[in-house]
Amino acid sequence: MMNQIITTLIQRAQHTPDDTALSGSRHGLQQQTRLSYSQLLVRVQQAAELLQAWSVNCIALRADNSLDWVIVDLAAMYARIPIVPVPMFFSEAQVAHTLQQSGADLLVGEWLDSHGIADDRIEGFDVWRLPSGLPQWLPDSSKITFTSGSTGQPKGVCLGQKQLIEVSCALAAAIQADVRCETHLIMLPLSTLLENITGVYVPILLGANSVVLSGSQVGLSGSSQFDARQFAAALEQYQPNSLVLTPALLMALIQVATLQPALTRSLTFVAVGGARVSPPLLQQAQACGIPAYEGYGLSECGSVVSVNTPSHSKPGTSGRVLSHVAVRIADDGEVLVRGNLALGYIGEPFGHAWLATGDLGSLDQDGFLTINGRKKNQIITAFGRNVSPEWIESEAQAMPALMGMIVVGEGQYGLTAVLDGDISDTIIGSVTRLNQHLPDYARITRVVTAPGLKHRAGLFTSNGRPVRQRLEQWLHQLDEQEPGIVSTAVIYPGSRNLSKFT
Repeated sequence: MMNQIITTLIQRAQHTPDDTALSGSRHGLQQQTRLSYSQLLVRVQQAAELLQAWSVNCIALRADNSLDWVIVDLAAMYARIPIVPVPMFFSEAQVAHTLQQSGADLLVGEWLDSHGIADDRIEGFDVWRLPSGLPQWLPDSSKITFTSGSTGQPKGVCLGQKQLIEVSCALAAAIQADVRCETHLIMLPLSTLLENITGVYVPILLGANSVVLSGSQVGLSGSSQFDARQFAAALEQYQPNSLVLTPALLMALIQVATLQPALTRSLTFVAVGGARVSPPLLQQAQACGIPAYEGYGLSECGSVVSVNTPSHSKPGTSGRVLSHVAVRIADDGEVLVRGNLALGYIGEPFGHAWLATGDLGSLDQDGFLTINGRKKNQIITAFGRNVSPEWIESEAQAMPALMGMIVVGEGQYGLTAVLDGDISDTIIGSVTRLNQHLPDYARITRVVTAPGLKHRAGLFTSNGRPVRQRLEQWLHQLDEQEPGIVSTAVIYPGSRNLSKFT
C-alpha cells in the first residue's frame, strides 16, 4: 500500500521545502540545529540507500532522542526494513532478549562494548553488523515494539506500515480541525510507540515542526527521574503548541504553570496517557490554563484507540473512539477492540477479529470510552468487594504527596497504599482527604512507605510499573524479614484519626 507518511514528506519537500520539519539536537551534541522538509527528505533518502546497500534484514535502534533517531526511523520506513526501537532503560538481560527475539542483524546507536569496534556509521550513530539468521518477526512487519510486562521479559508487538499509517492519519484528522499545532515538543522517549507516532508521524501529516531533544534537555533521565527546572527552560525556549505527557509529567506541568503561567500559554493541545488520569488532575490543569485531554491506547492496537479533543471532550472519559477502530464492552466489562490490530506478537500472529485488551471499561452512546483499570489487577477484598486499584491511584494523582502511590489489598479487610519515601503528616493528610471522596469499601486503611522502594529488585518492571503480586508478597514478609525498614500509618475504618508507628 502507499505509505501516506512518506508520500506527505515528499510532497511537503516539493511544495513547502523551506518549512521547518525538525529542530533540536543531534546525537550526543548540545548545539541546536534545524532541518527543513527538503533537507529532511534528502537525509532520509540517503540513510535509506545506505541501509539497502548493507542488505539489512532488521534494525535494532537503541539511543536517546535526537534528530538522528528520527532520520533512521523514517529511513527504515522508506526502505521498508523492519526496525526495533530499544528503550534505553531496558536491562542488559532485556536487551539481549529483545535482540534474540527480533533477530536484528544491524545494531544502530548506543550498544555495549562487547560488540567490539563499530563496523560503520549512519547519521550520528555507530553501526554493528550481526550474522543474519532466520527472521523471527512476522511477515510485513515495519516496527517491532517491545513492552516490558510483569515477568520482566519484554514482548515484541509486530506492526505493519498499514497500522502505523492508519493510527497516524486518524490522530491527525481528530486534532487538526480545531487545534493549532505548529510546534510539537517531544517529551517521552521515541522508543515509546506513542511518542514515535505523535512526535514524528503525526507532525509530518500536519506540516508541523517537531522539536527533538535528548531526555536531559527536557528534564527526563532514566525511566522516572525528572528535573522540572529543565522542563521549564525547554518550554520557554521552544514555546510548543502540543505535548504528550504521562499523568506524572502533567503534574509537573501544572507546577510550572502555577509558578510561571507565561510558559504554558503557547499550548493548544496536551494529550495525557500511559495510565488512567483522574478528573481532579485534569481540572487542575484546566484551571491553570493547560488544555489537557485524556486518551487511551495500547501497542497491540497501534497505540491510540481514543482521545478527547477540544471539540469532542467528556472529562472523566478516555475520549471518543477514533475513526479507524471499533470498540465494544464484553459481558464481564473488558474492553474489546477491532480494526487496526497489530500483526501479532513475535511468533504469534493474531487470528481473531476482536482484541481482548485486559482493560475494564465502559462505552457511552456518544462513543466516549471510560477505562476503569486492568482486569488482572482487580482486587477482591475480604468483604467480597471488587476494587480497581488504578481508579484509586488515579484519584490520588491530584495530590502531589501521593504521586506514585500503589494500592494493594487482595483478600484483606482494608486497602493499603504503598509509597516510596518516608511517612509524613502531609502524606497522612492527603490520604485522609482522598478517603473523603471514596466509597467506604475503597478507602485506604493503611499507608506503608519505604525509602528507595522503586529500586527494590522485582517490585517494578523496567519502565516503572508495579508488579502488584510481588508487592503483596513483600508486604506480607516485612515484619519477619525486614523489621524497621518501612514506616506505617494505620487509618482506622470509619475514623479520621490516624496513629503512626515504625
